Amino acid sequence: MIQLVELVTVDNEDLAYHYASDNIDEVFNQEKKFNELTKNISLSFSSHILATEEASFDSLCKKDPYFKQFTSYQNLESFIEKVKEKSLLTDEEVAGYLRTQFNLHAFPLQKVLYYSYSDYLEENGNRLFLASFLAFDHVPVDRKIWRMAQYEPDTLQRKNYDFAQKVAFNSMAKAFIDNSVKKYARFFDNGQRFEDSSKNPTHNNGTPWDRAYKKG
Repeated sequence: MIQLVELVTVDNEDLAYHYASDNIDEVFNQEKKFNELTKNISLSFSSHILATEEASFDSLCKKDPYFKQFTSYQNLESFIEKVKEKSLLTDEEVAGYLRTQFNLHAFPLQKVLYYSYSDYLEENGNRLFLASFLAFDHVPVDRKIWRMAQYEPDTLQRKNYDFAQKVAFNSMAKAFIDNSVKKYARFFDNGQRFEDSSKNPTHNNGTPWDRAYKKG
């Protein structure tokens, strides 16, 4: 039996796609299909083709215990869905990066987090990272990040390491966030809170903050 195994580690989880056949051409065709379906995923996959007595992933683990650490998927679509889910940045990771790299705290941190999220969503039609914002008086607030910044700053800062792992193969995400800092820096110098709402770009008529705030 010939086994194809595609390995990846993402968000501290070891994942494996597993396919087995006694026909080498079928294995090569499946490998080609895998490469085609994952070509736009910014991660590095490790490909292995091995011969075993049986078709199961367990038999592969018996032959080489290294594979035991991986959670295996026999369905390619399910594997790809899981990889995409795990590889998406989180608000904690982006905030950890902003805090560590740019020393952003409180109001400035929330501002850049929001603008990075909203600008990317508007330009690309999908999310740059997972987040949930509430319309507070002076700024859209990610409540989870606010609490972590107040009470768990060290935990938040350590999330920078997870951020670095995820963007290692996705420099565009990092560049977009870096550009957001440069783009909006003039709006939050010295933690300015825009008591005059007309000067606060978040509060312009028709913005997501404006619509949410008016709804209460």
